[in-house]
Amino acid sequence: MKTGILITLPESDDVTKYLSTFSKEIIEICSENQIPIKTIEKENATKKNVENLLKKLDYKMIIFNGHGSPKCIMGHKDEEIISLDKNDSLLKNRITYARSCWAVLELGKKCVEGNKGCFIGYKFPFMFIIDTTWITNPIKDNTAKVFFETSNKVPIGLIKGHTAKESDENSKRSMLKSINKSLIKGDKDSQAIAQTLWNNYLSQEVVGNTNETLF
Repeated sequence: MKTGILITLPESDDVTKYLSTFSKEIIEICSENQIPIKTIEKENATKKNVENLLKKLDYKMIIFNGHGSPKCIMGHKDEEIISLDKNDSLLKNRITYARSCWAVLELGKKCVEGNKGCFIGYKFPFMFIIDTTWITNPIKDNTAKVFFETSNKVPIGLIKGHTAKESDENSKRSMLKSINKSLIKGDKDSQAIAQTLWNNYLSQEVVGNTNETLF
């Protein structure tokens, strides 16, 4: 497979808008490291487009942003773009990072049968807290930022040449540091932010070959 990344960036509701907005950091770091990245944005994040590009580009790493379930990952307007026992074979032998609720439970494990490739995802809902003041301009939302800066360390670690396991561990260390900072700060949102980060810490999991790298 080719060194490169395919990333979905749906924006059909507030949740997916936040997921996609804070993925810009990943895209920028790909550019800095001269890693090819293909974005599938907004209404283009459909099953048909994802399937066609996965077959055409043969990139080793896939990043999904969107709603999910134990059996599927969704794109634009919650269309199922990858589904268990339907087109999950497209993720075989690849590195997949799915910022989608529950997707690692069944779909992720099916994709890495035989310990080929790896899937990094969440056993519970991926959660974040927002400041509604910035709901139309998420990039300025400093309350939400910590949840994405810590989770972005998974794909950024892989882009920098680390293994899936190392990238997951680095992300989790960052979550713990952010939990500690939030509790020390002790403002009105601190407890809720710490609890939500802890949820993501417990939820994030790597299955398959944890020594996979992008290169």
